Amino acid sequence: MQLREYIDDTEDYINIQLDSHRNQLIQLELFLSLGTVCLSIYSLVGAIFGMNIPYTWKDGHGYMFKWVVMLGGMVSASLFLSIVTYARRKGLVGS
Repeated sequence: MQLREYIDDTEDYINIQLDSHRNQLIQLELFLSLGTVCLSIYSLVGAIFGMNIPYTWKDGHGYMFKWVVMLGGMVSASLFLSIVTYARRKGLVGS
């Protein structure tokens, strides 16, 4: 009888450990997906403004591309950090 309880307790402990690892992998997948979304927004901005289409608004403003790309990078990074901060404050992810 006592051996059976020990086996059940060990099985429960292993299941708890597996659940913990599974939750960590889900959190990692969440962060990777979030990073992918933020990088795709950043690359979309760079792709739109980097096209070689002759717009009249680009005449004399060649320096603006680097500022748009830098600003887009900062916006994407701040979006990522704000969502991560929100998720941590709400307790959705661990530290």
